[in-house]
Amino acid sequence: MIRFEENEYILIAMFQKENRRATIDEIHNVIPYIGRDEEMLVLINSTLEKLWFLSDEAFSELDLEPYKQEPVEEEAWT
Repeated sequence: MIRFEENEYILIAMFQKENRRATIDEIHNVIPYIGRDEEMLVLINSTLEKLWFLSDEAFSELDLEPYKQEPVEEEAWT
């Protein structure tokens, strides 16, 4: 059984797509924008590794709702 850390669940929830493979691709696509943030790269790599070994069925059963964050609305500056 694959166990995700809380930060990994948050990352998956942020980039969740219609299936496991599309989610992996979406997370992989942000790597060039991370720069030299070692901590974020470690998080991304550990999450991707676990997602690769997770079955499609197990992915579809992940409850990511508690990890989804509301978009931050910009305040109007007047």
